[in-house]
Amino acid sequence: MAETLCVYILLDHSASMSGTALESLRQGVQVLLSAFESYSGRLIKAAVLAYESMPTVVTPLQAIHSELFHADVNLILATLEPVGASNLGKALRRLAVELPQGASAALYLFSDGGFTDDWQEALAELRPRLKRFYAVACGIAPDRATLSAADQVLSVGSLTTDSLLATLRVAK
Repeated sequence: MAETLCVYILLDHSASMSGTALESLRQGVQVLLSAFESYSGRLIKAAVLAYESMPTVVTPLQAIHSELFHADVNLILATLEPVGASNLGKALRRLAVELPQGASAALYLFSDGGFTDDWQEALAELRPRLKRFYAVACGIAPDRATLSAADQVLSVGSLTTDSLLATLRVAK
């Protein structure tokens, strides 16, 4: 039986994510949810963490096809408000605690890239535990140089269910 893939979705809702950036985050996550619905490969479990000054686990790790997972994600997308600093480092450290030891994991970060803390150090510590790291650039002028710390930077405007299905297959 194939190994379960753990997918972690980080949602940046810091103050810099107001307006177009937050709307593009919402659109991008909806496309990712569509890709999950279309995926028929190995078992995938997903968790969602939202962050600004402090990270919050929105949904614990659970099967992507569960109704509860989709309901929880849709609720957070509807209520997410931009506030606080973009402390990606704190979110990555929280993710490190949530990530099961030895798990096959992929990370999807939805952000404009305006991080305000020591995120590089936290990413360096977490990186060996990730199969793949995807950054999804949100907003009109995301900081692509910062987001390029990911294996691949995707743009919300060009996301399709097929392109995200391809990322799930690569994360094997």
